[in-house]
Amino acid sequence: MADQNSQSADSLWRSTAEPLQDFAALSVDVETDLLIVGAGYTGLSTALHAVDAIKDIVVVDQAQPGWGCSGRNGGQVHPQWKSDLAILKKLYPGQQFKIFIETLGASVQLVFDLIEKYQIQCHVLRNGSIIAGKGNRAIRYLTEWSEFWADAGENARLLDKKVTSKLIGTSHYDLSMCDQRGGSLQPLSYSRGLARACKEQGITVFGNTRVCKISRSEGGWKASTPGGSIRCKRLVLATNGYTDDLWPGLSRTIIPVASMLTATCSLPEDLAGALLPERQPVAEHARVPAYYRIDESNRLVFGWRGTLSGGIGSLDTTHLRSKAIRLFPQISSTDWEFDWAGYVGITPHQRPMLLKLSDHAYAGLGYNGRGVPMATMMGQQLALALTDQSTAIPIGPLKAIPLHSFYPVGVSTRIIYGHLHDFFDSRYEKN
Repeated sequence: MADQNSQSADSLWRSTAEPLQDFAALSVDVETDLLIVGAGYTGLSTALHAVDAIKDIVVVDQAQPGWGCSGRNGGQVHPQWKSDLAILKKLYPGQQFKIFIETLGASVQLVFDLIEKYQIQCHVLRNGSIIAGKGNRAIRYLTEWSEFWADAGENARLLDKKVTSKLIGTSHYDLSMCDQRGGSLQPLSYSRGLARACKEQGITVFGNTRVCKISRSEGGWKASTPGGSIRCKRLVLATNGYTDDLWPGLSRTIIPVASMLTATCSLPEDLAGALLPERQPVAEHARVPAYYRIDESNRLVFGWRGTLSGGIGSLDTTHLRSKAIRLFPQISSTDWEFDWAGYVGITPHQRPMLLKLSDHAYAGLGYNGRGVPMATMMGQQLALALTDQSTAIPIGPLKAIPLHSFYPVGVSTRIIYGHLHDFFDSRYEKN
């Protein structure tokens, strides 16, 4: 599953991230109270939230902190879930809906709180985030959600086409919504900052340590690695889109889907000022949505789907660059400098999952493209579960997706279907 070539040295984030000395690989047998497999947002946040109650914690990663999608995403911090309001109410009936809505807002706040608490240097900017759309489907979505957030007392504004065009720098969209709770950050620097905070809190982190097997052990679990074993009383698997067969059936609970990104060279000041002049990150509401922002060095960072089968393939980002130029013709002569990609964890039911795997063993995964805030929040929730406290995200059992082995066919169908519907929605459905 994990494609180590998909984040090469010329990734924008790796080229600009705050430096962090590599964590050494495990080379001896150790014992700990809590073992966390995966040093991305979920795993590192779990460790930081559990450290006051659980004194002996070990985090391991097959590479280094932030190697997975925690260091490869677009760095957007959105409080907005992708589902329609009516669908979300069905997914979370009754009081569950209110709790999930509160969790969405709290997850965004948690990211900024951790950055402040641990003084993480990650080019954080909290000036709002934008969801933009074209066609009646998007107009309904944005109108309903903006009205909902207004009734809830949140500062989320519905913006007409004229204001949207000025705020984003393209006339493509019919409507947008700007939520002042959102923002952006350098995602790999954020991961490394969390890892540095773990080290400062006395949490042990091992890099380049792949867990090959997990088995029962007296009083808990035993994790076997090439360099040594780890015996633990409590266990968390935090591997999301890079989940493999380490725990039977866990990889069949999500769909790993590639998200590709490309970035321009630094744009001239006048050109960068015409594109997203207030620097909010933008995500589309579409069946195959793009997302983008201007970074601190005036680069346009543009993300969209991977291959039609949902993979990374040869990392050909031609389709991303073409879409970016369709939105922003003024960058047609601009040079492109970086390409990279990562796997996000998608759930068919569109809900993040906190799973109880066995006694004192949990997993958190399935953030559906909202991983910066929701994976950070999942860490807090896992820490609560580990200490037998109530969680805002419901704890559920492991349930495999039916016919999971055929997911590439389903992903391809979904992408092609999505492209067709996005095309017709934007051209023939408008009143």
